[in-house]
Amino acid sequence: MNAPRYGKSSVLMWSLLAGAWGLSLAHWLLPDARASAEGADAPPRELTVERINIVDRDGTTRLVIANAERFPDPVVRGKTLERSIRTTAGIVFYGTDGVETGGLASMTGPRGHRMAGNILDFTHQPTDGIGMMKMESPDGASWMAGLTIADRLPYVPGEVTTSEGVSRIVLANSNRNASLEIADTAGKPRIRIGVDAQDVPRIEVLDAEGRVTGRLPSE
Repeated sequence: MNAPRYGKSSVLMWSLLAGAWGLSLAHWLLPDARASAEGADAPPRELTVERINIVDRDGTTRLVIANAERFPDPVVRGKTLERSIRTTAGIVFYGTDGVETGGLASMTGPRGHRMAGNILDFTHQPTDGIGMMKMESPDGASWMAGLTIADRLPYVPGEVTTSEGVSRIVLANSNRNASLEIADTAGKPRIRIGVDAQDVPRIEVLDAEGRVTGRLPSE
């Protein structure tokens, strides 16, 4: 009997078919090789470091992500100041001149209070401008969440001692007592508006010594 004769097209078809089945079998029989090939092209999914500095091409720092030990201190007109809370971890933003412009942080206060906040700074005289914060006591019994707006401190050459502005407006909810407090230029509360945890509304006017000089409803 004569052997079957195959044309070039038939040989090519069988070669392609055998190749397709071979690739399919390799896909199922060699999972480790498949995973290795996929992993070689995949970007890293985790990065574990203590601090990351993002800089411009000229080396100017624009953003820092750091843990508590490597969190940067504020720099005001070339002078490094100590942060009031040392157990801070988070992000610090800087302007094109390298001056701190704000940040986002999670921290533990001096008495163990758990706090987190986001602050935007003034830059002409670098001081706190507006901030949002939440705080809880270690046992969770006491808490607050609020928004603070501060004055920008005037720049006095040679007298850079703090980066904290004078708080003028505080909108807060503390242990279910909601309030709006407006202070004078010295930071002393002069007007309080609120509704307490018992749903009692109140408006108070205070003098510079903190004494209530007017109240609605009157008692």
